[in-house]
Amino acid sequence: MSTLYELTDRYRNILEVAEMLDAEQLEEALAGIDDDIEVKADGYAKVIKELDNTSDGLDKEIKRLTERKKAITNNAKRMKESLQDSMLLTDKKKFKTDLFSFNIQKNAPSLSVLKEDNIPSRFYEEQAPKLDKKALLKHLKETEEELEGVEIKQTESLRIR
Repeated sequence: MSTLYELTDRYRNILEVAEMLDAEQLEEALAGIDDDIEVKADGYAKVIKELDNTSDGLDKEIKRLTERKKAITNNAKRMKESLQDSMLLTDKKKFKTDLFSFNIQKNAPSLSVLKEDNIPSRFYEEQAPKLDKKALLKHLKETEEELEGVEIKQTESLRIR
């Protein structure tokens, strides 16, 4: 395993456990480290950077595979359309080969709405109001107004540079 940083055996073990996706084992491994806070922080930061790097690599791979899937799906769709066009041109809407049966059939009816103004209200579904939390937070910050049942929380998180 190549890493960005040289890791001691103890922190290399932490990295391996963290990559195994077992939170319980990770907690046990972390509890077993009794280094000084500065040494521990450096070790943790190295492992965190490694995990972030791995996560970024996985995101890129997911994107690559998603694009590949889309291309394959589109190519299959194009081939199917091409075959259908050929069948229609030759007026062969149904035939069999040794391996497959081919036929062109009607699909289930679908609806295409061209102008919603003409549709009676009984065909619309009621929806519950949705809270715009961003707008509410902005309003509360700007006006310092207090609303019952609403509070602004200020949390903290660790930044490693």
